[in-house]
Order: sequence, then structure tokens, then C-alpha cells
Amino acid sequence: MASQPTRLNSQDGTTLIYVPGGEFVMGSDEFSFERPPHRVRVSPFWMGRTEVSNAQYRRFLEDTNSTPTAYDGQTLYSHPDQPVVGVTWEEAEAYCRWAGGRLPREAEWEFAARGSDGRRYPWGNAEPDKSRAVYGRIFGKGGKPELVGTTPGDVSPFGILDMAGNAMEWCQDWYAPYPADTGEPLIDPTGPATGSKRVMRGGCWNFQAFALRATDRSPTVPELRSGAEHFGIRLVVDAQVDD
Repeated sequence: MASQPTRLNSQDGTTLIYVPGGEFVMGSDEFSFERPPHRVRVSPFWMGRTEVSNAQYRRFLEDTNSTPTAYDGQTLYSHPDQPVVGVTWEEAEAYCRWAGGRLPREAEWEFAARGSDGRRYPWGNAEPDKSRAVYGRIFGKGGKPELVGTTPGDVSPFGILDMAGNAMEWCQDWYAPYPADTGEPLIDPTGPATGSKRVMRGGCWNFQAFALRATDRSPTVPELRSGAEHFGIRLVVDAQVDD
């Protein structure tokens, strides 16, 4: 796929990549959380080329007088260019709102990760290895995320980085089982109106290879802080008519 247009988000400095939208089969038959596969069509949007970094999140904290994460200042997690981790859903949503955008919808996230060709991972169908993603590291034994965007093999069809590994990413949606496939695509689905868990997407530095698949879903309590050393943020900005 040809390289996509990019632009700089003035509020937080995120490099945004244009995702032109399209139709694809969302989900898989592999695990119950991912069933049934169903057709979806998403409209164009802009997505952060990388996950939100500690440096970006600290600017947000300074501007809003918000509370730092529990991992701020911890040696393994506090490099300015590592992804911010340890954020609740509300904190992730507040950051995106401050930055002039929002969290990705789950359907947008999956489309941005795999495009329309049904690939298993952002880079294709080849199995993961350490050149392709940051994963399989051990919590408490030196395991940590890498600097954002420094694993070039972990790249989606649109040029978006670290969608398989490094940090998981909150989505807008409440979690629910997928609807039955009617043969007609769902248009820009947003998930249920209410729920008890939000969706997280992507694998991360302390997960194993099976969680790196682009269809993997993680229902997560939105207020969770304990054990959140792999919860991160990806910014989305709505596309305008003239984009």
C-alpha cells in the first residue's frame, strides 16, 4: 500500500496518519471473544503513528493539573519516549480530549491494524519474532516497554507502528459480543451504549505471541489501576470533509 498522508497534531505533537476507511471482515473464528466474523465499513480518520509517550502525557498533566500515573518516575517505565502506561480509561479519554481528538473505536482500531486483506498481524501473516514486536518480557524481571516507534517490523498496512506489541491501547467502546453477520456491513459501529468493561486492543511487552493478533480483544474494567503497567493510549482525530 502506498504511504498515507501525515500531519502533525499541534496540541500534543503526535504525528497522525490518514486512514482512508474502507470495508473489511472484523473478528475471527479463532476465539469466542472474536466471533462471529462480520462485515464492517469505517469512514476515514486520522490515527497516531505511535502510542502516546510519557513526554506527551506529562505536558497534559502540566496543562490540566491532573494526577500522574502510578508508574511515573519508575525507572523501567519513565523514559520520555516510552509509551505512557498505567492509565485508566477515563484518563486515556481525558488525554485524547485535551489533544483535540478521541480514543479509537474498536472497529477503527482493527481496520487500522490489518486493513482489508484479512491479515493475522499488522505486518502480515508471518508469526511474531523479536524484530516484529515488543512482547514476551517478564514483569518484575526487567521487562519493560520500548521507546515508541522503535520496532519498525511492527507496522500496519497504513504505516502505523506498535499495534501488535509494546503497550495495549484503550478503545472508546464498551465490550459486548459481536452481532451476527447479516451479510450487509455495519457502518461505523460504536459498540453498546452501556457496559461494565471497555475494550482494549493490541498485545504488549509482557504478553505472549498469541495476543499479538490483530483480532484479539481484551475486555477490561475501565477504572483498573493495579497491574496496569501495559495500559496505554493511541490518539484518533476525526477526518474532515476536505481531508
